[in-house]
Amino acid sequence: MFTLRKCDAPVGAEIHGLDLGADLDADTFQRVADAFAEHSVLVFKNQRITEAQHIAFSRRFGELEVLGFYQSYLHPEHQEIFVVSNIVENGKPIGLQEAGRVWHTDVSYKKEPSMGSLLHAKEVPHTDDGKPLGDTLFASTSVAYDALPAETRTRIDGLRAVHRLDEARYQREPGTQKARGTRAALTEEQKKLIQDVIHPVVRTHPVTGRKCIYVNELYTFGIVDMPEAEGARLVADLCAHITQPRFIYRHKWSVGDLLMWDNCATQHLAIGDYSASQRRLMYRTTVRGGVPF
Repeated sequence: MFTLRKCDAPVGAEIHGLDLGADLDADTFQRVADAFAEHSVLVFKNQRITEAQHIAFSRRFGELEVLGFYQSYLHPEHQEIFVVSNIVENGKPIGLQEAGRVWHTDVSYKKEPSMGSLLHAKEVPHTDDGKPLGDTLFASTSVAYDALPAETRTRIDGLRAVHRLDEARYQREPGTQKARGTRAALTEEQKKLIQDVIHPVVRTHPVTGRKCIYVNELYTFGIVDMPEAEGARLVADLCAHITQPRFIYRHKWSVGDLLMWDNCATQHLAIGDYSASQRRLMYRTTVRGGVPF
């Protein structure tokens, strides 16, 4: 048995008393899956699990992706694990340091974006007095859709947006020309694999059937059949709406937290308020998704 505590936000719930290293029976797992569908973000507290156990639990939600675009940031023994970290060993970063510093939903630039991810906290940076740093914010795209004025919902239903991975945008801090950090640049061969994709502006959740706003600041570049300036304004307005404080859960990390999020029903943002000397180490698995509809 486990207990579930809903977070004080329109998204997110904490699960206590569950050991993800154990072989969960079908009924228990179904309760977890139902909670995930309802709350979009789940936090499993005090998980002292191995990498293999992390992978095994993640696979129960679907096939896992190997994020091969950034091969150097994959776990050396478990390719399903993507390392997020500011730690440098032998002069090289062991993981991606600046991941998620702009509001986004993961890999919306792909034809089949990931369903979600599971991030396990191995080391968490702290202030000298013990306050955790490096919070992650999650915004509910479904609650944000429900809160739109009726005329706006009517306007955007049926529209389609252009998504792409753009290195120039990705490498800059928001609203500046400042370099974002140590992210390895894509090779020319990798760049050839990147093409624009088209997704609905309003996406239907494949499990709950709820409508979700599916544009984001990082990967969305316009609206199909709409003048560029008008499309850019609409995307910016929708992104600003989604990320209002009333739609957000802010997670303060503890070592052992395993947090999973839904890429259809949420966007997220990582807060980079820690220094290179304040170690952060996270292991992430990614569950494959389908074509948005």
